[in-house]
Amino acid sequence: MGASDAAAARASPPTTAHPTRRQVLLRASVLVAIAVVVFGVVLPRIVNVSEVNATLATLTATQLLALAAATALAYAANAGPARLLVPGLSWPHAIGSDLAGRAVASVIPGPTDVATRFVLYRQWEIPADAATSGILVAAMFETLSALALPLIAALGVLLAGNQLRATAVWLSIVGIAVLVVAFIVLGAIVRSESIARRLGELLQRVADGAWRLVHRRPPSGIVESVVDIRARIGEALSRNGALAFLAAVGAKLAWFVVLEVALWSVGVTPQVLPPSAVLTAMAVVALIALIPITPGAIGVTEVAYVGLLTAVAGEELADEITAAVVIFRAAQWLAPIPIGWVLLILMRGSRWRDFVTGDEPAAA
Repeated sequence: MGASDAAAARASPPTTAHPTRRQVLLRASVLVAIAVVVFGVVLPRIVNVSEVNATLATLTATQLLALAAATALAYAANAGPARLLVPGLSWPHAIGSDLAGRAVASVIPGPTDVATRFVLYRQWEIPADAATSGILVAAMFETLSALALPLIAALGVLLAGNQLRATAVWLSIVGIAVLVVAFIVLGAIVRSESIARRLGELLQRVADGAWRLVHRRPPSGIVESVVDIRARIGEALSRNGALAFLAAVGAKLAWFVVLEVALWSVGVTPQVLPPSAVLTAMAVVALIALIPITPGAIGVTEVAYVGLLTAVAGEELADEITAAVVIFRAAQWLAPIPIGWVLLILMRGSRWRDFVTGDEPAAA
């Protein structure tokens, strides 16, 4: 293999078997089934569904406009890390590819959001190396930024003049500790290939032992993957790494604004439910969502939000809080699916079917 071939191999995204149409339909069916169980079985046992529907029906044009504006801001904030990490990526392209990636990943199993973004970046003539490294670092920052929320929530509680609970303190300490360790490990990997290889070997041994406990075949190639990641992300981190991480945290806070607007729209004011309590609930749910219990954390997120916020505001506001959570999750998880697919069709033209049929799209 020549030097140019090796560079091309490093720049290409990890290849995975394209899901069959049966897998796509199964994924969609699972999402629908979970939604039916949550909204048709679980929540009706907690709240009065007719009261929730009545609350939703009272939304005014002004409230809907405020919700739409806050949601649009959150969509833009989601694309912020990629905009900073990928040279030549415009804001419209960053937002469009982010929504398209989330939409495809919600329907088609596998790391299809990564493939979607990569294909779109290459279509816009972004170099493959820059596209790959930007995608990888943005994905890492989206996950790691959730660990900063407990500390921000704790600071919010203190600034509001409230007493900080021991649980909030421990969540903040654990979150920041994990975040610091993650950045130390990431920095070590970038600086030294030997450290990256040793870490990969350690992760491979851990994976081998864990998979044997459940009598499953362990994943292979972890060492090569860690070394490969090191080669991809070093330049992106040195370019705008710190700003991109702050942008990822900002994206989480933008969704906090959406939830606050949703609560205000149904009559749950900050005097009844302090913003610091809402942010604390978001921090807890963000940490829970890191565990892949269900696709898109659907079901788990809704129940957690309703339980946490109702515990603070009181059971008498359970219906209003549930209505706000429904609005929030519709904006955060449901709406990006049709919006993203429409944007994908517009951006890819007739070639959008590549993502469903499994045909290999032509890179620009």
